[in-house]
Amino acid sequence: MKTSELIDKIAPALIAAQAKITFATKDATNPHFKNRYAKLPAVIDAVKPALNGAGIAFLQSPSPSDDGKLHLTTRLIHTSGQWVEDCAVCPLPKADPQGFGSAMTYLRRYSLASICGLYQDDDDGEGARHDDDGEGARHDTAAATVAAAAKVEALATHEQIKLLQGFYADAELCEKIDTAMAYYKLTADDFTKLNQKQAHSILTKAAATAKQPKP
Repeated sequence: MKTSELIDKIAPALIAAQAKITFATKDATNPHFKNRYAKLPAVIDAVKPALNGAGIAFLQSPSPSDDGKLHLTTRLIHTSGQWVEDCAVCPLPKADPQGFGSAMTYLRRYSLASICGLYQDDDDGEGARHDDDGEGARHDTAAATVAAAAKVEALATHEQIKLLQGFYADAELCEKIDTAMAYYKLTADDFTKLNQKQAHSILTKAAATAKQPKP
């Protein structure tokens, strides 16, 4: 993950946004496995109001590549100009416009959910090879495996870990974070072992403490 030189303004804004983000509506059915999942518009609907309300916009754009894979960068940019971003890579199911569009829809959905800490209570990774964008396009099995693993692990996102590290650098917050981590039988060296819900809980409490007026 990459960030702007400073994140002191976007960090609390992201905390405020995440506090309002819950779940994406599962509005589609995988025709092969018969399970339901949230399509890209549902993920956008789940995160965009909270992000925009906190002064944050999201940008997603593909980059040129010579490896036959889709490289998609998702950036969250704050009104202050501060930003965080990450790049996801996915094999193309077919080297044609339909294959590119299918992979783009798939990767946009998972990348946006991941960087916003949106938990998707479903798994259509395998079914993404069959129909993710309504055009019958197929996705690569490798991408499906990554999606399935992400659901099982449900670990804290890179963004959450980065924010936790930033808050921990504050002498007034590190003790509170240590206490919260101890509740999960972890230490400050174990941020990567937190799941998304645990990280969200700690970040929310840390942000609330940071906003309290000092005596």
